[in-house]
Amino acid sequence: MMNRLVVATVFLAGCAVGGISSQLVVPKASAQQAATVAAWEYFCPSMPFNAVTTVANKAGAEGWEMVNYDPGSGMGCFKRHKM
Repeated sequence: MMNRLVVATVFLAGCAVGGISSQLVVPKASAQQAATVAAWEYFCPSMPFNAVTTVANKAGAEGWEMVNYDPGSGMGCFKRHKM
């Protein structure tokens, strides 16, 4: 009986500490935070495999980051922060 009481007490204490600490650690969401979420723009040109480096270097100089290239279709996709 005493063992069950100890287990129940530890369990309830753990639940209470977990609930309180989550309020202290995780900041509340706000509309201001939502406005600071990054917005991206994308473009996906078709390019032969032998031109990937040339196209990627030109796009990189303009602030684009390559996120995917599919050699089967010859399609590459780039993204950058919306300006």
